Amino acid sequence: MPIEDEVFKLVPVGEENAVSSRLLWQQMGMWSASGVRAQLRAMAAQGVVRRKVKRRGPIELTLYFRDTATAP
Repeated sequence: MPIEDEVFKLVPVGEENAVSSRLLWQQMGMWSASGVRAQLRAMAAQGVVRRKVKRRGPIELTLYFRDTATAP
């Protein structure tokens, strides 16, 4: 199964459930963390998933989620 299908299935629905690429990678148990992150960025650029950045001082955390409209 292609990586984009595996990643898409794990991305949670709703902004309040957004998670990091690292957490998704840990749930998958395959591929590399950077590969999953790159796939998520590409999917966000295409509009398949949404991306938001949270900042806490010098730390920046990128979170990913799906809109309810894109949920199966």
